[in-house]
Amino acid sequence: MEQQPFPGLLTTQDLIPLLRLSRTSIYRMTRQGRFPSPCGLGNGQIRWREADVRAWMTGLPSQTYLGDDRTEGTDPGGRGRPS
Repeated sequence: MEQQPFPGLLTTQDLIPLLRLSRTSIYRMTRQGRFPSPCGLGNGQIRWREADVRAWMTGLPSQTYLGDDRTEGTDPGGRGRPS
């Protein structure tokens, strides 16, 4: 693995595989305030603080999935119609 010139700072190319998001999604979420803002290093270079990204990831809500204990009396598709 190649040594990063700025340890603790991540490029867009570092974020894409880490987050499994596209470059466009990362920039869109940043504009919407849903992802940490990057730092400008000059000459058009931007980086995200790794600590900010990790904190954002830790703060994401957990996804809950419904088990097979659906409400009785509904159709198998779970649309709430009596069976």
